[in-house]
Amino acid sequence: MQISSKNFILAFVFILIAQTSFAQFKLPHLQLILNANYATPTSSSFSDFNNGGLGIEAGAGLGLGSTMFMATAGYQRFGASTSNPAGSLNIATLKGGIRQYFLLGRLFVLGNVGTAIQSYSSSGVKGDNLMYEYGGGVRLLGLEVQLTQSHWQQPINVAASSAFNVKVGFSFKL
Repeated sequence: MQISSKNFILAFVFILIAQTSFAQFKLPHLQLILNANYATPTSSSFSDFNNGGLGIEAGAGLGLGSTMFMATAGYQRFGASTSNPAGSLNIATLKGGIRQYFLLGRLFVLGNVGTAIQSYSSSGVKGDNLMYEYGGGVRLLGLEVQLTQSHWQQPINVAASSAFNVKVGFSFKL
């Protein structure tokens, strides 16, 4: 049986078009994260009354290609300095945002916005305020490291608070 060159070229072009089309079509993917967090106050009004704090954050994202839409929930506790009568600051966060991956999906930049639900250990003052966060990170072999800067307003009468965060944990794309 002999294959004509015309049929061979037609089959080759068909396979090439099919491969190119498949490469352009990206299936949605899911990402799950779980991070431990250390944060240190960066604004003077916040660092005068609070020390660094530990926290945890979990989230999920849905994306196409190198863009991921994320939703996270977390908890952070900042220790009180000796000059803070309100006590330790406890923050529960709910955030949504975008991650943009590059360099083979290993590095990313992120931006989040959400709410900071706050309370103090020695005071009845509570509140929830807008929170925003930006930064970047690296994801490799299911592990993730993020460096971010967060900003929010405390429910007491002080200037806006900010903290530098180091987050380390797990990141799985399904």
